[in-house]
Amino acid sequence: MTVATRRDAPPPPGPLRPFRFPPFVRGRLTNGLTVLAAGSPRAPLVLLSLLFPAGAEQEAVADSGLASLTASLLDEGTSERDASQIAAAVADLGGRLGSGADWDVGQVQVELLSRHAEEGLPLLTELATRSTFPPEEIERQKRRRLAELMRRRSDPSFLADQRLLRAVYGDAPYGRTALGDEESLARLDRERVRGFFGACYGLAGAVLIAAGDLDPEAFLGRAEAVLGGLDAGTAPGLPAHSPPPPGRLRVEIVDRPRAAQTELRLGHAGIARDDPDYIPLMVANVLLGGKFTSRINLNLRERHGYTYGATSRFDARRGPGPFVVRAAVGTPVAGAAAREVLAEIRRLRDESVEPAELADTTAYVVGSFPYTLQTGSGLGDRLETLAAYGLPDDYYDRFPAAVEAVDRETVLAMARRHLRPDELVVVAVGPADELAPQLEGLGPLTVHAAPAAAEAEPARDPVL
Repeated sequence: MTVATRRDAPPPPGPLRPFRFPPFVRGRLTNGLTVLAAGSPRAPLVLLSLLFPAGAEQEAVADSGLASLTASLLDEGTSERDASQIAAAVADLGGRLGSGADWDVGQVQVELLSRHAEEGLPLLTELATRSTFPPEEIERQKRRRLAELMRRRSDPSFLADQRLLRAVYGDAPYGRTALGDEESLARLDRERVRGFFGACYGLAGAVLIAAGDLDPEAFLGRAEAVLGGLDAGTAPGLPAHSPPPPGRLRVEIVDRPRAAQTELRLGHAGIARDDPDYIPLMVANVLLGGKFTSRINLNLRERHGYTYGATSRFDARRGPGPFVVRAAVGTPVAGAAAREVLAEIRRLRDESVEPAELADTTAYVVGSFPYTLQTGSGLGDRLETLAAYGLPDDYYDRFPAAVEAVDRETVLAMARRHLRPDELVVVAVGPADELAPQLEGLGPLTVHAAPAAAEAEPARDPVL
């Protein structure tokens, strides 16, 4: 018997399976260090991570890039080993090492075979507490960052993101890149790096994360043996964050003559990660622009053919991070695309969502969440979120029910409270002579010259 296959509609979703966040233990070592450990024996791997209150929010504006630079140097030499010996030790354990910083935290982590977990913890401790920051490695990392900044000056996507953040946040910390700039990087030296490390990388403010093929209770004992006797130091204070003052709808163009493609951004300040509205607002945003079948993507891609893809996101941080809509569109339709995005945002504020569309969205959010926990690394990421933002231990246990509880009235309330179309900044990176007439009338318009490297870049084919 032949079963006809319908190609004009997607197959209906199956029933959602019951889900429970993997159990984990929270412990505190003798010196006060917090430990979160979860077992996930899907693969013989373990992720170990130390998080510190050492994100870019802790650096002075004049020292922009210091947090990122310091974190990148944690594996470049300690009082016991140089960079090549550290790399060899990680290779011997069948692992991989990483360090870095975002706006909220700095961290060093190692993922390795579970049978080597006991050896990995002393190595991680060595990197996080006894790094020496060799001068030659500092200069090498600075050269890499300067080269990356030069590359990004030719990247219209980066130019659009940075112009938007500058327009929204001005001189506040979130208005700059955490990578730093040429002027600030030139100022950074070993004294500043060591000073930042001493101030922000004490164990008193740290959290140790362990996830993967391990016994959580046994790991707590091992962590006490390795780290419990170390001096915890003093945790740094956390800076206060305030949202920028309300603005008005305005347009900023970064001129790239002859570019057939325009990078389009629309955004304003959003919410903090620990805001009680975060989960219902996330559902509203998934419906608006957070999945392939979202309203913005279906409008710009499927209905009008302006782009290959358009997305929206609330980049929630410890402070009110940005809400951003992103799309790369053909230059001749940039103005029309911007107006369609504005129309979709206003529609979400003005009209209740249909029950079927909301049900599809909540099923997508709940159904896709377990896939993020299939590895120890994914589970570790969730534990890091709990630790970084002070979320309750049962946050992810309650997550599915919280998503499913979002109703039509809640979506409407979230859109009206947190989407502010009359305060959006519209940024377009492309040829100003073509873009200005299209965007005229949306609001006050400012044109900026692109960096020289971007001007010299040849035009690309349109995204159509």
